[in-house]
Amino acid sequence: MKKLVSLLLAVAMVLSLCGAAMAEEKVNLTAFQYSLENQSVDFNNLWFFQELEAKTGIHVDFQTVKDADWSTQLNLMFASGEYTDMILRNGVDVEEYGVTQGLLLPLDEYLTEDIMPNYVSRLSLNNAGDSIPASDGKSYYIGYLVAQNVNHNGTWYINKTLLDELGLAVPTTIDEYTEVMRAFKEAGVTYSFSASFTDFGPETLWNQFASFGVPENVYLFACIDENEKVQFTGFLPGWRDCVEWLHTLYAEGLMDPESLTQDSNLWANKVNAGEVATFCYLRLINTALTPETYADFESMLPPVADGYKASVSSILEVPSPGAYLTVTNSNPEASLRWIDAQLETETMMVAANGKMGEQMIINDGGKYEVIDVPEDNGLYDFVPVTMGQFFAPGDYYTEIYEMAPHRVERYEDSKAYAEAGVLEYKSFQYLKDLSKMSNEDATEAALIYTELKKFMQESVIDFVKNGVTDESFNAFLETAKGIGVERYIELYQNAYDAYLAK
Repeated sequence: MKKLVSLLLAVAMVLSLCGAAMAEEKVNLTAFQYSLENQSVDFNNLWFFQELEAKTGIHVDFQTVKDADWSTQLNLMFASGEYTDMILRNGVDVEEYGVTQGLLLPLDEYLTEDIMPNYVSRLSLNNAGDSIPASDGKSYYIGYLVAQNVNHNGTWYINKTLLDELGLAVPTTIDEYTEVMRAFKEAGVTYSFSASFTDFGPETLWNQFASFGVPENVYLFACIDENEKVQFTGFLPGWRDCVEWLHTLYAEGLMDPESLTQDSNLWANKVNAGEVATFCYLRLINTALTPETYADFESMLPPVADGYKASVSSILEVPSPGAYLTVTNSNPEASLRWIDAQLETETMMVAANGKMGEQMIINDGGKYEVIDVPEDNGLYDFVPVTMGQFFAPGDYYTEIYEMAPHRVERYEDSKAYAEAGVLEYKSFQYLKDLSKMSNEDATEAALIYTELKKFMQESVIDFVKNGVTDESFNAFLETAKGIGVERYIELYQNAYDAYLAK
């Protein structure tokens, strides 16, 4: 008995020492973490990350940074020479900080089934990883992707209830659309049409150019034609015709005049107040619109101007940055294992949608299904949602996830737009995300773009308010050339040609 007790004590001591050693072996990492402006998420005490720590043996100290402070704080961190191990869920200039300065760690040698089994198994699905490598061919970040099988930004909507009351058909041409707006005004609608003037929201005024064959977007002011040539949108024939038509709406009081200045919140308030009869937007369900408001609206194809083919600016489901590692990262393998642990299917779905049995279930079809969406963005109080890691290309996501009604609505509109052939020839993202410039060329293009964006915004406002003459439009073209738009297009053409050559 004494021998047995002694043996048990010895075993206990060994286990205690092993436990202490394991505790000492716990990996500690730091993260520069993006957080939303209107959310107060305590990442360091979030149960989700505490469970992840218990599962992986990796502890992460988060430094949360709001969007408005992101660029400033990021630059200060790089300038200080003291970097966090990881940078999570917002953009970093890969060409500058990765390719040129070498402050971001190339990840290619770590992308193995042993270190990142979940990520690697999905990376080639739907060509999801094609846009990630930089101009030097190296990958400097782990992708973030929530595939939804959507292909465009803004969908056209019209008040079908009012349309039926007036005995009018859904318009298919710009002339019909204009007449419908005139009828809406006569019926007492405050604004037949309204939009915002933000950069690339689904409700922005820029969507209207699609009716005139111009896939306009504020990200580039460039598009690819069917001859694989990059074009400046302002040089396309339909651009002038569109601003002339918008001036007609403005002059006749058919368009909300604040469509040239307002943000999406003010726009949504007007729609919810019943003041707007037609608009573009992301979808109807689960948006800023109330159920009472969107009950009267239906989606429609974009009305087309005479002599043109509709060209709606389209989108590709390409990854955004999920996580970067800095070159001073204390343990790259542990960092990537921690990131990959979040991409395990159920862990990932919980992070984005909430707890099993409370916000989600596995339905009779064996798919994850959302059963509860907390109001007022309450989900962010207990899971990271879009601030965590997620990587789900379309083929994989379709197999595991039962799309929520608002996702189905968006998908059906995308399907209708594709079948109707109203999308641009190739998405602007072939230029923005797939075609890679050298740091020198990218810097030059960025400088031109900054001036070009300001000029294009000011030009649209001026033309819509004051109309267009041959003299004013010729001045517009010459000023664009003076800004350097021809060189800008050349830079993108070179990068696109290189992409095609691959």
